[in-house]
Amino acid sequence: MLRKVCGVNVVLPAGLKVKDFGGALNLNDTAALIFEQLQAGKTAEEAAAVLTAEYDVTPEKALASVQKTIDSLREAGVVA
Repeated sequence: MLRKVCGVNVVLPAGLKVKDFGGALNLNDTAALIFEQLQAGKTAEEAAAVLTAEYDVTPEKALASVQKTIDSLREAGVVA
């Protein structure tokens, strides 16, 4: 689950994932927005469209950013 703690976006494990993850992950605002989209069941392309609407970024750059963030979140064990 994503929470804002003292102005910092933090992903905290929930349920059975607490013992497996055992920590917290800080996300910048862009990564937090992507994480929220993924949690809502959005595809990478849909998350990229949200980034394009929110920030001054091309669709190609937004999609690359989403893919990079997804890879990082997978590596951290936060998303499947």
